[in-house]
Amino acid sequence: MAWSILESWGVQLLQFLTFLVIARYVDATMLGIVAMALLVGQWFQMIILSGISASLVSKGTADADLDDTAFWISAAAGALLLIATFLLADWVERTAAHQGLGMVLRWLSVANFLGALNVVPQAWLTRALLMRPLATRSTISTLVGGIVGIALAVAGYGVMALVAQNLAVAVIGTIILWAACPMRPRLRFSREKARDVLFYGRHVGVTGAANFFNANADIMVIGLALGGAATGVYTVGKRALLAANLMLARALSRVALPVFSQLKGDPPRLAKAFLKIVSATSSITTPAFVGLAIVSDEFIFLLFGPRWAAAADVMRYLSLFGALQAIGIYNQSLMLAMGKPQWQTWLAGIYALVNIVTFFFAVEYGMAAVAAAFTARAYILYPLSVWPVVVLLPLGWRDYWKALRPSVVASVVMAVFLWGLRFALAGHAPISMLLSTVIAGAAVYMIVLGLVGRTIVIDMFHFARAGGKRVSSTS
Repeated sequence: MAWSILESWGVQLLQFLTFLVIARYVDATMLGIVAMALLVGQWFQMIILSGISASLVSKGTADADLDDTAFWISAAAGALLLIATFLLADWVERTAAHQGLGMVLRWLSVANFLGALNVVPQAWLTRALLMRPLATRSTISTLVGGIVGIALAVAGYGVMALVAQNLAVAVIGTIILWAACPMRPRLRFSREKARDVLFYGRHVGVTGAANFFNANADIMVIGLALGGAATGVYTVGKRALLAANLMLARALSRVALPVFSQLKGDPPRLAKAFLKIVSATSSITTPAFVGLAIVSDEFIFLLFGPRWAAAADVMRYLSLFGALQAIGIYNQSLMLAMGKPQWQTWLAGIYALVNIVTFFFAVEYGMAAVAAAFTARAYILYPLSVWPVVVLLPLGWRDYWKALRPSVVASVVMAVFLWGLRFALAGHAPISMLLSTVIAGAAVYMIVLGLVGRTIVIDMFHFARAGGKRVSSTS
């Protein structure tokens, strides 16, 4: 878990800094075109590759025949996507009416194919809880990709800077991953194992399809209704949220599935672990996302510049969604670990349907309305996501709320205090407002959390101390 946290923080900081620099050298339309092209890779990852990966990780133990079979399935899927993208890229460009989209799609299809080749070795390391090589791979590849992207953006290559950045990350990451993983695929294919992969993966794939629309329907609707420039602005607001969410939540959620899978035979112990990890995550992510919502104007102005000011409202609403998303990830991991992927499929389908319908009505009122609708839907329907937890584990709704209560109460008190502080500081320079809000918010939150959730603070201290020693001993 410690290595996973280091990876998430390092990679997201590098990615966000790279995006920050490149955004100053390319216009909104270019960002919008690349954002739409990247949806193909996200679709492939969430619908096809995630199902294959989950079937391997949830196994809990090594199975060479399963790994070999899964590799050839993923490689074949990647090759088919590569060919289809090259053949259909021009048609997609004409249909979407975004000049240059076809070229970007073709280049990024190479990265998608490499992603297919990497699924099994990455799942192999994750299943074994070997997070250090994964952290090394992600950090180095992101750093190299960032250097390439920034250099080309400064030199005036525009959209190709973004394309080259993604290709560099994919190529370097593939080399490092295969060098670190001892598993090598053999020329073996088991029909029985293939049925296992496809049977388990079909529910994860359908869930991934629904989750894909949940996560990206806003960009798709804005791209079709408002154009590439609006998509670029919306992407800036959403990118800040994505970086924060991956930094603060993905590290723990990445460990959740293999850990939950290993504990599923002991429901009381699993319930205790689930509540602890949800409580720990919420204690970090809830104040962070609430704080991002409060400082969104200064954040966008100082980091991206005044020409991206319209992204602040998008970031404000989506940050409030991020606070919920960070803990909701564990509900899905639990259903997968307990062999109930079809439950998540139904939930994701409901969310996707509501999102798409809501966005088509909201887009008429602009980007901020879409972001607000996205967040409102998440909060209204969130109890549906918690229901499987109380069914699968020996715990109740009160236990779940008790795990979240300290961080929620402390975050609300922090927000009220900061609103009063910012009203008193109205008219000050953006940098002064940002620093004052961050420092005062952190102090107020920690004081209140210490009063209402002392156990959480002690647990986090012990975790940080143990994790630091573990990382130091394996460095």
